Amino acid sequence: MDRAAIHVLYAQVIGRAGEFPAKGAGYGRTVQGRSVDSFLRGNLTFWLSSDARMADDGVIRYRRGRNHSVVTFVPDKTSGVLINRPDEQLTAAAYRVTGPTGTSQLWRGATVRAAITACRIEPPVGWPAGWAHLMPDQTIKFASGGAPWSREAIYTAEPTDEPDSWGPPCPRCARLESEHGLWSGRASDGTGCWTFPAQEA
Repeated sequence: MDRAAIHVLYAQVIGRAGEFPAKGAGYGRTVQGRSVDSFLRGNLTFWLSSDARMADDGVIRYRRGRNHSVVTFVPDKTSGVLINRPDEQLTAAAYRVTGPTGTSQLWRGATVRAAITACRIEPPVGWPAGWAHLMPDQTIKFASGGAPWSREAIYTAEPTDEPDSWGPPCPRCARLESEHGLWSGRASDGTGCWTFPAQEA
């Protein structure tokens, strides 16, 4: 499951052929990839006889046992893929990150990867896995998954060319000047680092 490319949205088809009705990952025909991921992880761990297969086209077929119906999950390829391996999935050296107000900043690829890695840790952040989506055009969409990523606060990151020089890093949080303000850095003493360069008291 950790190596699987789980899409953001799936069409769920519950079969009727088995002796027992199959249980889906959620109510309705369309289900979230996060729900599919949780459903498969839970069932493959708990039901030792269960089986899940992912075809080359991303279609997942799950069955709890030989006598159970098959549940099929057909990915919506336009919805993107859940980012669960930032260091492997995000390969650009630089990204243009844009906030909900339209303000954009140039971030190093390493900073974007580190931010996604940090936000996937539960706790202390507590945002559910799957809040960052890699879209088909390689743009990253930070979708709703907990404050501050509310429906009204969607952030995006688009791959771009590196500048000739990034300039010196901040002495407190190691971020660059272009990476301050839109999303605060954290200094080694745990305090916020909102300005560049840091003003010592």
